[in-house]
Amino acid sequence: MNAWTTTLRTGLPLIYDGEQFTIAEIEGRRILLQHMSAEGRPTWRQVDLPVLLAHPSTEFLVETSPAEPAAAALLGGLSSAEDDALTVRFRHVQEVRFGFQLGSSELALEGEPRPDYAPGMPLMHRYRAKATELGVDPATVRRWVSKVERDGPAGLVSKRQPKGVLDRADPRWLEMARTVIGSLEKSSRPVRGLVLMEIEERLAKKYGRDEVSIPKQTTGYALLKELGRGTNAFQGSTKGKRSIANRPQGVFGKLRATRPGEYVVLDTNSLDVFAMEPVTCRWVQCELTVAMDLYSKVITGLRLTPVSTKSTDVAGVLFETIRPREVPSAGTGEPLPYCGVPSTVVFNAEKLVDAHGQPLLPAVAAETIIYDHGRIYVSNHIASVSAKLDISLQPARPHTPTDKPVERWFKTLNQGLLAALPGYKGPDVHSRGEKVEDEAYFFLDELEMIIREWITLIYHRRHHRGLTVPEVPGLKLSPLEMFEHGVNRAGPLRIPSRPGLAFEFLEEEWRPIHHYGVEINGLRYNGDGLDDYRNRISPHRGEHAGK
Repeated sequence: MNAWTTTLRTGLPLIYDGEQFTIAEIEGRRILLQHMSAEGRPTWRQVDLPVLLAHPSTEFLVETSPAEPAAAALLGGLSSAEDDALTVRFRHVQEVRFGFQLGSSELALEGEPRPDYAPGMPLMHRYRAKATELGVDPATVRRWVSKVERDGPAGLVSKRQPKGVLDRADPRWLEMARTVIGSLEKSSRPVRGLVLMEIEERLAKKYGRDEVSIPKQTTGYALLKELGRGTNAFQGSTKGKRSIANRPQGVFGKLRATRPGEYVVLDTNSLDVFAMEPVTCRWVQCELTVAMDLYSKVITGLRLTPVSTKSTDVAGVLFETIRPREVPSAGTGEPLPYCGVPSTVVFNAEKLVDAHGQPLLPAVAAETIIYDHGRIYVSNHIASVSAKLDISLQPARPHTPTDKPVERWFKTLNQGLLAALPGYKGPDVHSRGEKVEDEAYFFLDELEMIIREWITLIYHRRHHRGLTVPEVPGLKLSPLEMFEHGVNRAGPLRIPSRPGLAFEFLEEEWRPIHHYGVEINGLRYNGDGLDDYRNRISPHRGEHAGK
C-alpha cells in the first residue's frame, strides 16, 4: 500500500456533501457516517459505498502524495526514439528485479536468465553487473529500480519541467516589454527591432545602463513573439489588434436561445461586390441587412440596398421576419423559414448616439431582437412597431461578438457565393482586381435574388458546426433541421393576428393628393385607393397643413 491508496476503516475522516464525517460502522456495502454538530451532539447518516465514492464532493482526509504529472502526460510527450529508449531501460530494470527482461519466466527470451541475473543471485550483485553492462554507477541502477517499483515505466521519464523562452528572461525586461507592447495597441504595426531598442532605453532610464540583462536580438524576437501571441501585435490585421485589446478580460459569455424566435439578430454589412443600380445605371456599393434566428441560425429576412441602409429598410427586414414574403412563380428559391414574432432584438449600444454624440437608447421594454449598425435600428418608427408587437430592443454587450453571430455569417456568404460572382472587388483595395467595373454585372434586384437562392438552397441545407443538441452529442444538423427540431421541442410560434400589419412598417410621407395621385422624390404613385381623396382639402393642421 502506498500514498495513492488508503484502507476503508472505521474512524476514517472524510468530507461528503459539504460536511465532515467519520466512518462509524461498515456493514457490507452500507457505510454509517458520524458528524459532530457545533453543540457536540452526534448526527448519523447512512450511505451506500458506491454512492459515497462516486460523489464529486467526497474527499478522504489522509496524507497523500504531492501532485505530479499524470503517467499518460509523461509517456504521451515522448517521441518514438525516446519511447524506444525508455522500453530498453525498463527491460534492463526488469532483468535486475526478476532476472527476465519481460518480468516473468513464462515470457523468458532466448538465453534468459543470464548467469549474473539468475534466481538466487544477490540483488547487490545484480546492481553491480547491470552498472558494468551499461557503464553507469550502481547507485543509478538502484535509483532506477526504486522509481520503477513506485511509478512503473513512467518513473524512468525525467520529470524536470521544460523551460520556455520566457522563463529564461529577466522579469524586469518582460514587464517593460509588456508595457511597451500595450502602448502600441492603437498604433500601426511596429518594427520589432525598434521595439527592442525602446525596451532597452526605457530599462536604462529606469534601472540604469547594464543593470538589466538584455537578450540578444534573436532571443528578443522570440520573446516578442511569445508576448504578442494572441494579440496581433506583430502579425495579423491591426484592426484585429485593436479589437482584441478592447475585448473584456475573462471567459466570454454567450447568448443562448432555447427556442426559435426567442432571439433574432439584425445586422448590416457592406458586401465585397459591385452591382448596378437599375434607375440611375451607376455602379454602387451594396449593403445587405439580414435577420438571423439565434437558435437555428436560419436567415428569416433580408434586404439589399445601394450605398447605405435607412431605417425603412430595417423595417422591411423586420416585416419579412414577421410576415414571410411570397416567392415569385418564376423563382427557383423557396420562402425563408418563419420563426414567428421574435421576442428579442439586440444592438450595439456604443453606436447609438444622436447628432451631438450623446448616447441614445430606446425607451421600450418587451420580449427581443438583436441588432447592430447604429441609429437606423432605434428610430422612433421601429421602436413603436416593436412595442406594439411586444418585441424587446436590447443593446448587445460592447466588444462581445458572441452576441452577434451574424457577423460570422457575412464571411460565409462572401467566401461561399460573392467571391464567385462578377463584380467581386475583394475585401479591401489591396485585393481588388484590375478594372472590376468592366466585368459583367448584376442589377441590385438580381443580386438579391441570387443571395436568396443561395441561402435557401445551400446555406440552410448544409451542415452547420455551431448547431448542437445537448441530448445528442455529435449529431450533425443543418439550420433547417435545427429549426424544425426547435419548433417540435418548444411548441407553437407567436404569430401576428391583426390584418394590415404591413402599414405598421411603412415610413410615413406627408403629401397633397392631386388628381394624378401623389408625388414622392420625383416619382408619381396612383391607385384606386386615392379616388375618394383627390383634390380634397386635408383636415390636418399644424406642421403638415394641407397634406
